Amino acid sequence: MTKNQAQTNAVHRLVRLNYLIRTGAFALSFFVVGLHGLERGFGLSFWILLAVTYLIYPHLAYVRSRLSPRPKSGELSNLYIDSLVLGAWTAWLGCPLWLAYAALHATSLNAIVLRGLRGVATSVAAFCLGAGLWVAARGFEYQPDTSQLVTLFCFFGSVAYTCSIGYVEFVQNRRLVAAREALRHSESRYRMITENAADLVAMVDPDGHWLYGSPSCERVLGENAVFLGGDAFARVHPDDAAKAGYEVRRVSVAGKARELVMRLVDRDGRIRQFKTHIKAVEPEATRAGEPHHRLLLSSTDITDLKESEERLLVQAHALEGMTEAILITSADGTVLTVNHAFTQLTGFTRDDVLGRPERELRNGLQTEDFYDQMFVEVMRRGFWTGTTWGRRKSGSVYREWRSVRAVRDAAGKPTHYVMVFYEVGAGRNGDRAEGSLKA
Repeated sequence: MTKNQAQTNAVHRLVRLNYLIRTGAFALSFFVVGLHGLERGFGLSFWILLAVTYLIYPHLAYVRSRLSPRPKSGELSNLYIDSLVLGAWTAWLGCPLWLAYAALHATSLNAIVLRGLRGVATSVAAFCLGAGLWVAARGFEYQPDTSQLVTLFCFFGSVAYTCSIGYVEFVQNRRLVAAREALRHSESRYRMITENAADLVAMVDPDGHWLYGSPSCERVLGENAVFLGGDAFARVHPDDAAKAGYEVRRVSVAGKARELVMRLVDRDGRIRQFKTHIKAVEPEATRAGEPHHRLLLSSTDITDLKESEERLLVQAHALEGMTEAILITSADGTVLTVNHAFTQLTGFTRDDVLGRPERELRNGLQTEDFYDQMFVEVMRRGFWTGTTWGRRKSGSVYREWRSVRAVRDAAGKPTHYVMVFYEVGAGRNGDRAEGSLKA
């Protein structure tokens, strides 16, 4: 987009539209009034003022609106200037009826369309003021008649002008209807999403009272818990209710979104955990005159996630507490995790082994055929156990008992391999029987 195009797009739509209408209407008026003046034999001063008023003034009015700090208000005030100028011209011409009608009709029509009854009253007053100022300054000679040609142009010009204004209103109404229809469809889509979403969507006031609750709120909290003006945090766990209310008031005043995790007691009495996003939406004035916001709350049930995290934490602690060394790989053999006993036995740290292929950690005391047969056995039976040789990071060799087990998904495809081993004779009851494969 060029710089000129950007400037054009920045001009208020009303300013652009009125500029086009005013320029066209005044150009036609120049022709009709000029024809009337030609028939009356007016002199040079008439033609100079005629050109200034009807050919130059519309552009000056446009520039005035564009340079105004409030272009729309500047353009609306131009309507009254139009009335003032045309009123003075009507008095100068001796108030010819058809010319006076055309001028008063056009200015009144513009004013009532854009400003209503108050606007048309002001426009008529400005028209009369312009005529009065001219009469006070130069006197008045009543000449109501116009030629048939001027009358014809005034009649059809007024009809054309009325039709053009009507067409503009028609187009705007069509756009308004289309915008409302699009808004209705948009609201319908969002309402459908909100009503069928699993998340709890609510709107509350700064004091935490219900303004809106999605159907999911009623499904989780119960129908009696969601009602206009009720306490939106009545079902929040007592230990979390104070914090939730504080966060709502904080967002209401600051307007900055926040998140918190809180526990809710559902309709069946179960405690469920939700991650809630609080966002300020509609500012409203309080009795003290300070703006506060209404709050939109979107809560996602993270109960299962939290329980999974807790289970993983317990499993991790259990893994770390085991005396046997444990190494877990992905299906392609990449080391995913090891426990503390592994680092104690082998001397390798976690950073030494995580992300490396398990194949690189083999000591070379067994052949590759040995390991290939081991994993053939794991694929066939699901596990392998036996004694092998191991080598520490320091290079020392030790005898170990090792178990390799495959973890499979629902389709039976291996997803992980778990290897458990310990040094034979180091606090154990002697050597265990070797597996089906011998080192």
